[in-house]
Amino acid sequence: MSVEENKEIVRRYQEIYNSNDLDALGEVVSEDLLTPKIMPGIPTGIEGAKAAHRIMLTGFPDYQTIIDDLFAEGDKVAARITMSGTNTGSFMGIPPTGKHISFTGIYIARIANGKIVEHWGEEDGVGLLQQLGVLKL
Repeated sequence: MSVEENKEIVRRYQEIYNSNDLDALGEVVSEDLLTPKIMPGIPTGIEGAKAAHRIMLTGFPDYQTIIDDLFAEGDKVAARITMSGTNTGSFMGIPPTGKHISFTGIYIARIANGKIVEHWGEEDGVGLLQQLGVLKL
């Protein structure tokens, strides 16, 4: 696939997450997706990706991710992203704060046969916890 086709797969992936249509993930994500940096206790594979998203939605029902930059080379696509939402539900043991949060991250997706087969991500978890008021530095 071309780098432009790979970038379009990542754009579609983000659209599916933002619309919370997790049943559609199979269109662009491999069933055995490798996610080495997923949340602790969450399995790998497409079901783990769905579970991680549901955790975010529990704490932030209006959770959205915007792609700020998208770069591709060969079979890899890198996205610089901004995630945001309002904390109206419990999130990983933290009671709702009512605060609107916005934090950044970067992920790299490897594409094979028209689907994301590997996903590595780094998010500003410290910034998220600071905005929720549970971490003071």
